[in-house]
Amino acid sequence: MDKETKRMVELCLAWCGPLFVLTYIIFFGILGHYIPPPNMMGMTPEQLIAEHYGKYQNEIIIGMIGAAVVGLLYLPWSLLLASMLRDENGSISVLGLMEAAGGTLTAWLLAFCPAMWAAVALFAHTVDPNTLKFIHVLTWFIFDCTYMITTVQLTGLGLYVVLNRKQTIFPAWTGWAAIATGIIFIPLSLIPFVTEGSFTVAGTWNFWIVFSAWLFVFFSPFSYFMLKECMRHGEKETVPVAA
Repeated sequence: MDKETKRMVELCLAWCGPLFVLTYIIFFGILGHYIPPPNMMGMTPEQLIAEHYGKYQNEIIIGMIGAAVVGLLYLPWSLLLASMLRDENGSISVLGLMEAAGGTLTAWLLAFCPAMWAAVALFAHTVDPNTLKFIHVLTWFIFDCTYMITTVQLTGLGLYVVLNRKQTIFPAWTGWAAIATGIIFIPLSLIPFVTEGSFTVAGTWNFWIVFSAWLFVFFSPFSYFMLKECMRHGEKETVPVAA
């Protein structure tokens, strides 16, 4: 692969991240009616069907199947990011491998859980309400309470940026921002134990603050500097030719 082709491939992979965010909000949040999600721990099985799955059945199926497809766009973006975290000898550092593994498993969650919710919606009127709520809650526990997968990703990424002072792609503040984002996920562990307030699945902290921080504190800055680096490669290669 020549250098220009490689640059174009990397640029496309970098754009997978913003494309993932935009389409996931549409499918998962808007069509899937998960902005915000229903307060599952405070609802009876019958309420969950009447106010969510039964009410928006077809929209949820379409939205969640779409989310299962576009959720995996997070995978190539994460792997491109990992490829930028290299040691002095040019190999991906162990912290880069933490980012790659965490990003891979996060992408799987982003696809697997919506597929499960689509199946729940499909059988909303035929499955016993208690069984339906069990599957719904189980899937949310998998989606949220396994947050350590993403925390490992963000910790590896953040430590690389902060400790590797020779790298020039990401400013040091983005590393601290990534680590801080991973830490604020911790209250997601409270979801099974609360029925109202900020720490429910749809609460102020565990939904609005956590996911907003992921988007604006971690994802947006890193996407910007990844795109900038990919475009900078093209500029460096064209300068000698022009000269």
